[in-house]
Amino acid sequence: MSTQPPTALQGALRSPGAKFFVIGLIGFFLLIPASMVWMLVTERQDRATGAQTEVAQSWGGAQTLGGVFISVPYETQQEIHSANGVVIQQVRKTAIFLPEEIIYNVGSRSEERKRGIFTVPVYDAAVAVSGRFKRPAPGDIGNLVDADMIWSEAVLVMPVSDPRAIRAGAKVEIDGRSRIIEPGTALPNHIAQKGIHIGKLFDSTPSGFSFRLEFGLKGSSAFAIVPGARTTRVEIASDWAHPSFSGAALPDNSQISGDGFVADWTVPHLALSMPLAFDADRDTRFGLNSDQGLGVRFYQPVDQYALVDRAIKYAVLFIGSVFITVFVLESRSGRAVHGAQYALMGLALVLFYVLLLALAEHIGFMLAYGVAGLATTALVSTYCARLLASRLLGAVVAGLLTTVFGLLYLFLQMQDFALLAGAIFAFVVLAVVMFSTASLDWSGRGNATPVPAPTPDAAA
Repeated sequence: MSTQPPTALQGALRSPGAKFFVIGLIGFFLLIPASMVWMLVTERQDRATGAQTEVAQSWGGAQTLGGVFISVPYETQQEIHSANGVVIQQVRKTAIFLPEEIIYNVGSRSEERKRGIFTVPVYDAAVAVSGRFKRPAPGDIGNLVDADMIWSEAVLVMPVSDPRAIRAGAKVEIDGRSRIIEPGTALPNHIAQKGIHIGKLFDSTPSGFSFRLEFGLKGSSAFAIVPGARTTRVEIASDWAHPSFSGAALPDNSQISGDGFVADWTVPHLALSMPLAFDADRDTRFGLNSDQGLGVRFYQPVDQYALVDRAIKYAVLFIGSVFITVFVLESRSGRAVHGAQYALMGLALVLFYVLLLALAEHIGFMLAYGVAGLATTALVSTYCARLLASRLLGAVVAGLLTTVFGLLYLFLQMQDFALLAGAIFAFVVLAVVMFSTASLDWSGRGNATPVPAPTPDAAA
């Protein structure tokens, strides 16, 4: 029984060009499972954030301390326009006075708490706040006078974002005399509510005074202070070795070592966008929501989720370089590799990211990367050696995967130059493929002629 020679269409479909097109389609469709892995990373990251929230609920969240200030209610007359005309009413408002100087000294002791497999950095801070006020002058706000102010209800206030985490033993002194600290801020609802205050501040006509406040405060992830004085000085010391300074101003001085860090700030009144005395009903640029806060985030140097997310962004380059190498080896060896076998290799490469994510949550990113990379290299290179019937070609694939995994790890470490390095690597891979397949019969017709080398005359 004779065998019919392949038609022109069948020959074209079996040509290296068609095979290359099919491999490209397989690589394109492999982006679907790769995107599913990316969604898995996002889901695990959300779980880690949820664990952080649970720890914050029981231990203390990211803490922010507002500036210490005097709050004094006062009464004034205000015109109320209605259908019956203009009515003069007596209304009650709140005046705010900021200190001349305030000094924060914060000493923090850090540790890591676990919630399931997730780790959350927490701290226990000893906070000392001292400062001084000059005599409150109602005339600094407007046409107010002492008679308008209800001095008997004046309070000293310090907003705290999560006062539940204040430890026992808090104490305060005003002009060297111990006073009682009360919870809350004793302020109207539209002003800061979370914090502490000292009531019955003045027994008679007020004068300037000094204060010192000491308390312990637990928190997690970050610590910030909102400056609010003619001069604000801040010093934060901690045993956490990986601080990330944030906020409206970086430290004037900082020392970071393996044993922790020390940082200090000095913020003058000219750097603030608020006066030293104002009406709280008209000016809301103070308290915990100010955009002028400064502080530190307790940064975790190895964020495995961010690293895996960045690694997935190189999936096209990663899978493409392996596919192209196998295609070139297939063309040179005379062995045929089916499209389904390319798909299986691609799935093994995508599974690398799943292994990396799963192992990183338990043994750390670096060790997980080595284990997942070694397992993937062994699987794919052994499979290629079987398909191409050559241990040497399988070793070539293993060498390529080792190189690609090594370069990918370098790309993940060099944030500023990752794009440049990736572009150079892609350019080199493309150049190698172009010249290694320059004489390949892409059409499969068998009449390709080798590319002649340029003659000296042609070069001239």
